[in-house]
Amino acid sequence: MRVAIVGFGTAGTARLGAYRQVAGAEVVAVVDPSSARLAGARDLQPQLRTYLTLSELFANDRIDVVDVCTPPSSHVELAIQALDAGSHVICEKPVAFRAADARALAGAATRAERLLYPAHNYAFSPMMRMLTEGKGKVGTPVTATIRIRRATHARGIGSWQPDWRRDPAVAGGGILLDHGSHCVYMVTRLFGARPGKVSATARWQEDGLEEAIEVRLHFPDGTAEIDLSWVDDARTNHYGLSGSTGTLDITDGVAVFSGSGGSERRTLDSPTRSSTHEEWFADMFDDFTKIVSRPDRWDGPMDEILSTAQIIEAAYESARLDGRLVELGEG
Repeated sequence: MRVAIVGFGTAGTARLGAYRQVAGAEVVAVVDPSSARLAGARDLQPQLRTYLTLSELFANDRIDVVDVCTPPSSHVELAIQALDAGSHVICEKPVAFRAADARALAGAATRAERLLYPAHNYAFSPMMRMLTEGKGKVGTPVTATIRIRRATHARGIGSWQPDWRRDPAVAGGGILLDHGSHCVYMVTRLFGARPGKVSATARWQEDGLEEAIEVRLHFPDGTAEIDLSWVDDARTNHYGLSGSTGTLDITDGVAVFSGSGGSERRTLDSPTRSSTHEEWFADMFDDFTKIVSRPDRWDGPMDEILSTAQIIEAAYESARLDGRLVELGEG
């Protein structure tokens, strides 16, 4: 497959290296509005063709897959442009801020008869693999917890806007849209369903962007709590799962299963400190290649894009209403 990377900042640069580790794909082009970043891409891979816009790319190249690695505010526009041009699309999270945008993307993908695939890389993380295994040990999930604490946000490249994650016009939201997107789809995969109701409380910056938020998802048979912060004293990660037959606790790379037969302790492969986690990319791309060859499965990724957007949209609504329960609309 001939691949074009759109956006050559932190994520795009990491993706270029990650594609070298997978079979069946060749990055042939990079698109970025910065001539300096395009020159940097050619320094890393001299045979690359580089373009300032997607329109230039499609006027000069045949592309099978467009990998959108830009900041969030441009995801919908670029993804639709690529789909309309006849390319499959892999798009960084959050693919869409709002359910309405997710539905517009679904319509574009259906019209183009192409796959829109979210880069939900945490689905292929050691933590998610352990949680998935844990479902078989703790029984049907009753409660799930995710706590992600950071002292600040991940910074972007210095040559553009390193603090774009705190700019609502670029990021669309704060830590919920950023890291919280991962937490939302992880939880819906664990419960195998969408929540019926959502509630949330947040700590807001002066510009209305949340720097900390607590979200509760109410499923028919259980609840999930997502606690996120960019203003903590230390970096910590916690994932918990409880069911009818036991519990699983994952804290900073150490997992402990507890049940009637006792407890079991394991150490997970520690993820890199890089926000791109390119070590998970090969498994994600393998999943993409399996789905792209099966049009009957294309609705699955699109449904996850929509449900993630709906849940986040409902959480923001609840937080602005001081934690009032918000019912989730139909998919």
